[in-house]
Amino acid sequence: MEKRSVLPNNKLTKTKHLQEKEEFREYIPETIAESKVNLEAYLTRYRTVYVKPNNGTGGRGVIRVKIAKDGGYVYQLGTKKHEFRTFDGMYKALGQITSLKPHLVQKGIPLLKAKGRPFDIRVMVQRGDDGKWLHTGTIARIARPKLIVTNYHRGGTPIELEKLLGPYLSEKEIPNFVKKINELSVKIAEHLGVGYPYVTAVGVDIGLDRALKPWIIEVNTKPDPYIFKKLKNKRVFKQIIRYIRLNRIKPSESLVSIPKKEGEEVK
Repeated sequence: MEKRSVLPNNKLTKTKHLQEKEEFREYIPETIAESKVNLEAYLTRYRTVYVKPNNGTGGRGVIRVKIAKDGGYVYQLGTKKHEFRTFDGMYKALGQITSLKPHLVQKGIPLLKAKGRPFDIRVMVQRGDDGKWLHTGTIARIARPKLIVTNYHRGGTPIELEKLLGPYLSEKEIPNFVKKINELSVKIAEHLGVGYPYVTAVGVDIGLDRALKPWIIEVNTKPDPYIFKKLKNKRVFKQIIRYIRLNRIKPSESLVSIPKKEGEEVK
């Protein structure tokens, strides 16, 4: 078997790989390796940023850092907020977390809300019978009250995306809008597959801002299929599982492990 080169599987590398394709750049929030200088620069520019582990799953360890209205600083991890008068004071406390492993800093996107809580979109894209990428499922996730992440395994509520778009789009506009989100996700998977040739399933996390512009928040190469069991249309989950089984290959030839039990994969 011909050996194919594979990029390091971390958030920063995947982001840089996507940025190589010009048509994706406008949809990718500015992202950079975490450092004191970079964090201060991004906060000055955007006022709200997210600090994330470069290697991490399920929303664990995601921190929101903001410049407060009074000019101070606040960061939130989980449901707890920490307030500081100065950047140096904030960064010293934050460094107790970020110094343990590499993190990144990402521009904060003001996500659309449902029931006063932010939501985002998970799009599943998989390799089909012919090896080509195809869209197999789309679902929205509403953040648990007081949390900054939407992940299902952090208490996020899975729901049909169409139900959340009603306040923002007409009934006639919704299908075409969802179609464009799905088509963008397939293109993302196709390009990602160049750098990660052994990956057979991609979960694209997309956020929508107030102008309904899609933002590529993150791309997962071990996406959780079980969240799609929450959809009323049960054929979606069955199709996803079908392609997971279709793409199973010997462990020695694969760089991805396929979840076998519910809850095993938590992205």
